Amino acid sequence: MKKLKLICIPPAGGTAAAYWKWKPYLYPSIELVSVELSGKGSRFSQPLYENVEEAVFDILSSIRKDISGCTYAVFGHSMGAMLAFELLHALESTGFNLPVCSFFSGKNPPHQATYKNRHLLNDEEFWDEIRRIGGTPEEVLVNLEVRELLSPILRRDFKLVDTYKSTPGRAAINCPFVVMNGDKDSLISTEKMKEWELYSKCKTNLHDFKGGHFFIFDNAEEVVKMVNQYLLRHVPLND
Repeated sequence: MKKLKLICIPPAGGTAAAYWKWKPYLYPSIELVSVELSGKGSRFSQPLYENVEEAVFDILSSIRKDISGCTYAVFGHSMGAMLAFELLHALESTGFNLPVCSFFSGKNPPHQATYKNRHLLNDEEFWDEIRRIGGTPEEVLVNLEVRELLSPILRRDFKLVDTYKSTPGRAAINCPFVVMNGDKDSLISTEKMKEWELYSKCKTNLHDFKGGHFFIFDNAEEVVKMVNQYLLRHVPLND
């Protein structure tokens, strides 16, 4: 059976496993392809990215076989949304067919990036910021050995986000956007989220969900239900 492939890019510090809890809720005709970023999860021994361009090149290389000649969509949350947006431009510039839909979650639009140098905070301030964002178990936050292991990974990811600047003057992408946020997410602005529409030649739809920054995992069933609704119309017909 032909399937629509849903390419999912994890947030800062996240691994491919972050999206696995979505699997039970996806339509059988939608295949989850969760990207493993270098230096994380099954690729833990590989080097972390130096910059966004390097990350996007690596993501494109890793999904090339999945998207060649296939119907697919892209989903990115937080840092993953930033990488997903840059991936669209890389796909377009290298001649790939664009996704039938792109989902951007928990991230202000590119021109509204307001993060400062969080990656340069001292340890106490840095982990206070991690706690404020949410999504990290308390047993991790208080475990100094685990923190020492995770700190270089998180700081590098935060550096990618903190120093990111979208290239000005690029044409809008010929791809529908779906933008979503949690109503208790302190990292984004609902008003600013509307401005994602500036980057698409197609329709941009906005959705609010209950929850904080990691609402897409806390409310997985509800979020995936909406994703299914957008993608069902694009599922390939089988002979």
